[in-house]
Amino acid sequence: MGIPIGSTLVDEDTPLHGSISVRDRLVARFGARLLATLSDELDGLVSALAKNGALGLVLVDARPLQEIERLHGAVPLRRALETLISRVGQRVHDEFGDDFVITGGPLEEEQILIFLERPRADTAFYLHEIPRLTHELRGYLRQSLRRMVYPYLHRPPELPLGHGMIFDRPFQRPETQIRKLIEATRRAARFEADRTLRERAAVLERIVLQESLSTVYEPVVDLEDERVIGYEALSRGPAGTSLEDPLTLFGVASSCDLEFELDSLCRRRALANATGIRPDQQLFLNILPSCIHDPDFEGVRVRRMLKDLGLAPENLVLEISEREAITNFPIFREALDQFTALGFGIALDDTGAGFSSLEAALELSPDYLKIDMSLIRGIEESPERQELLRGLQSVAQRMNATLIAEGIETAAELQAIRGLGIRGGQGFYLGRGSSSLRGFSLRADGETG
Repeated sequence: MGIPIGSTLVDEDTPLHGSISVRDRLVARFGARLLATLSDELDGLVSALAKNGALGLVLVDARPLQEIERLHGAVPLRRALETLISRVGQRVHDEFGDDFVITGGPLEEEQILIFLERPRADTAFYLHEIPRLTHELRGYLRQSLRRMVYPYLHRPPELPLGHGMIFDRPFQRPETQIRKLIEATRRAARFEADRTLRERAAVLERIVLQESLSTVYEPVVDLEDERVIGYEALSRGPAGTSLEDPLTLFGVASSCDLEFELDSLCRRRALANATGIRPDQQLFLNILPSCIHDPDFEGVRVRRMLKDLGLAPENLVLEISEREAITNFPIFREALDQFTALGFGIALDDTGAGFSSLEAALELSPDYLKIDMSLIRGIEESPERQELLRGLQSVAQRMNATLIAEGIETAAELQAIRGLGIRGGQGFYLGRGSSSLRGFSLRADGETG
C-alpha cells in the first residue's frame, strides 16, 4: 500500500531523505498504531468463522473523540484513545478471557472492533452474553469517559455502541460476510445512539416545560481573608434521571437545539432561589451569549428580581465560558456592552483551558478570570502550570481583574494557589454546593459548613 506524496504514490517503507521511511516518520510523529488493523487479523477471523459457524462483534464508535484532535492535535487524541482501548479491552478480558480479537478500523483506530468467538451452538452467548456486554460497556463509558477525555473536552461525547453476529455461509466469501457484519453493527450502534438521544430529548422537553431543575450554590472564597465573597449558581437535572448530571444535561440540550431554552430556565431558577446572599457578596450566573435575546433577562426584569432579593446589579456577575466568547465573539461583544451598561460584573470562565485565553481576556477586560480546573489539578507538582498561573496573575493585575482558581480539591492545591498569590478560589475542598445559602460559613480548615 502506498502513501500519496504530492502527485506520486510512494510505498510506506520507501526511504526518504536518507534511511528514514515514510512509515518511520509517521510513527515518530504520532506513535505506532494502538490496535492491529482488520487486515492483520483477517485470516484468524476467517478461520474462527469457519470453525465455529458464527462470529460475534461489539463495535465502539469513538469517532466523536476526533474533536480532541481538531482542538488540541493528534497527540492528545492518541492519549485519550489509548486509555479508552485499554479500559475496554480489560473489561472484555474480565468477561470472556482471551476468546476475543480487538482491532481498529481499516483507516482510523477510532472504530474499535471487538470480535467474539464461540461455537454457533452456544446460543446463550450470542443471544444474551454479547448484548449484556454491550449494555454494560455503554453504561461504563457514560460514567468513565469524562475522566478519559479530561482536560481536552469538558463535555464528554456519547460514543455509539452496537453488537451483531453472522452465521457462516459456505457460498459467500468470508471477507464479504465480515464486512457486512461490521456495516450492520455500525448501523445498529448509530440507531441505538439516535434512540437514546430521542429519549433524552423527550426528558429534556419535560424538564423545560415543568421547570423541574434544581440549583446549588458553590461558594467563591477570598483565600486571603478566608471569607465567602459570593456563590456560583450551578444547575442540576432531576435527581435519578439520565439528565441529572449537568454535563449530560447541557450536552443533550446542545444536540437537540434546546440550549437557549435550558439556559433561560437555569437563569430564572438560579435567580429565584438565590435567597440568603448578602449585599456584600456576588452571585455568579452562567449565561450563553444568546441570552440578550431572552425577554425574561431584559434589564428591567432582572433589576426588579434583584431588588426583591435585596441585591443591586453590582451583586450579579455574569459568567461565560471562554469557548463561548471565542466561538460567538460578535454576539458576545454585543451582550457584554449591554450587561456592563446595566452594572453587571463579567467573569470569563475556563481561562487557560487551551483556547485563546490571553487574547480573550485582553479583548473583553472581564472583572474576574476563572482559571480552568485542568490547570489546578495537581498544581503543587507542576512548575510549568505554576509559571502559567503567574502569567495569568500578571495579566489579571494589569486589567484590574480578580483571578479565581476553580476546582480546588486538596489542601496541597490550596496551599500552592495561595503561594502564587491568587486571591480567589472555589472547589470541593473549600465547600460543596448547597441548595440553601443560609448559615453558610467558611471554617478555618478551609471547609464550609
